[in-house]
Amino acid sequence: MNYQSLRQDELERVSSLFKILGHPKRLQLLYLLMQNRMTVSEISQALDWEQSAVSHQLQLLKQKKLVTASRRGKNMVYQLTSPQIMALIADAIEDRNLGR
Repeated sequence: MNYQSLRQDELERVSSLFKILGHPKRLQLLYLLMQNRMTVSEISQALDWEQSAVSHQLQLLKQKKLVTASRRGKNMVYQLTSPQIMALIADAIEDRNLGR
């Protein structure tokens, strides 16, 4: 890939992705979903957040296509969509020198 030829729209898309990933609560939620598919209620209980806060964060993540939802009975079950995002988050968490 020729990095000098990146278009402005590509740069804005990647910047927008990193803004979404830059929020500690969203990272915590994504890290939780790396381990298991979960409902809003399960996420709320695991993270000790209000369900409305979980729903709000999930909507933002869905808009960026980082999570998807499927129906399980009456509930929606959320999961991560991208193995690359999971690897990026895992690598960043494991790299203790990152950002120092």
